[in-house]
Amino acid sequence: MTETAASSEPAAFGISATMARALTDTWRFRILSELSVRPMSPSQFVEDVGGELTHVSRCFRQLAKWGYVEILEERPGRRRGAAIEHVYRAIQRAHFDTSMWKSVPHSNRQALSISVLESYFERITEAISAGTFDDEVDRHLSWDGVVLDRPAWAQLTKGLDEVLDRLPELEFQAAERIAAAGRESIPTTVGLTAFRSPRSPGEMLGAPRRCGASTLEGPSSSVLSPKMARALSNKWRSRILMELSARPLSPSQFVEEVGGSMTHISRCFRQLADWGFAEVIEERKGGRHGGGIERIYRNTRRAHFDTPTWETLPRFLRNEVSKSFLESYFARISEAIDTGTLDAESDRHLSWTPIVLDRTAWVEITNILDSVLAWLPPLEAEAIERLTDTDNDPIPTTVGLTAFRSPASTMSSKRDQQKG
Repeated sequence: MTETAASSEPAAFGISATMARALTDTWRFRILSELSVRPMSPSQFVEDVGGELTHVSRCFRQLAKWGYVEILEERPGRRRGAAIEHVYRAIQRAHFDTSMWKSVPHSNRQALSISVLESYFERITEAISAGTFDDEVDRHLSWDGVVLDRPAWAQLTKGLDEVLDRLPELEFQAAERIAAAGRESIPTTVGLTAFRSPRSPGEMLGAPRRCGASTLEGPSSSVLSPKMARALSNKWRSRILMELSARPLSPSQFVEEVGGSMTHISRCFRQLADWGFAEVIEERKGGRHGGGIERIYRNTRRAHFDTPTWETLPRFLRNEVSKSFLESYFARISEAIDTGTLDAESDRHLSWTPIVLDRTAWVEITNILDSVLAWLPPLEAEAIERLTDTDNDPIPTTVGLTAFRSPASTMSSKRDQQKG
């Protein structure tokens, strides 16, 4: 066992410039991502993820040689004719910080980003399938679209780097409390993203929270009442609200881009307007296909579920809302990949990590993510004020924040690695 693996201190996230170049191979980076969740053999990796066994086995050996993974167990091969199967575990966690990411050739960035996203989506799918995604009523799931200038963008990416750097310390402190007092362990996945959106700044500036206060539930209130929360737990209304947070939209545009019945979707738009969450900003004669009047809506404010309100929702409704949020978030990511803006900024932020927390650390990380979400509107306001006085180009930005309970199998693997 290496010195790094034996240490009781959390392993560092950062990687050297040499390692950054070595890990630009998408298979090596994906292996390292998967091993951060559970021990695996090369043959297990090929079965679960993909790849050619000879190449994947060589990547495992390379990572072991460089000190990122180690052999945890040797056992008889599971496949007929196979000799010894080596089971590996990660002994260091790694991500590309901003300075190291800039050293990665531009041609490699998108492939690496897709590798990170695939493994992250796998963790989300795993949690949804196991039913743990909404186990914690204060789990964090949010995304937002903001328009920034260069100083605000730098502040944002630095802030997300600081959150990521805080995670090993939180996990280490939680492990000490768990060992000393036998506290409950919470297997957790934390994900952080900030990337350039393909939407135009003008389109995004026509979306929510910049449109003035709503009279519903008090001036510019964004926390939903229990009654309103139940109303918005309808999957189409919540999805409409998410899509309107990205740009103004008509019911027919929504049906074309997302889906649903035109009659039902139009009714949902009208209901959201009646309840004060949306408003008509334009009426176009003739519609998109020669119809009557096409009404363009925008959000009048952002809306989120605070913990007490979220607790009032039945579990099946929480699952429905989570699904709607995730679908709209994945749509933003897919849109950025397809248009090439995901990696347009060399200091974009894209990371996820599995950690084991106790209740104290869990509350701290959800509070941190809540504070980041609350920081975005004033950060944007400061950026827009500067943009009016300078010739700097605005940066349309999508920010995503998640913290959710992972399946128990993930906790077992992490605990086994920590005990080793």
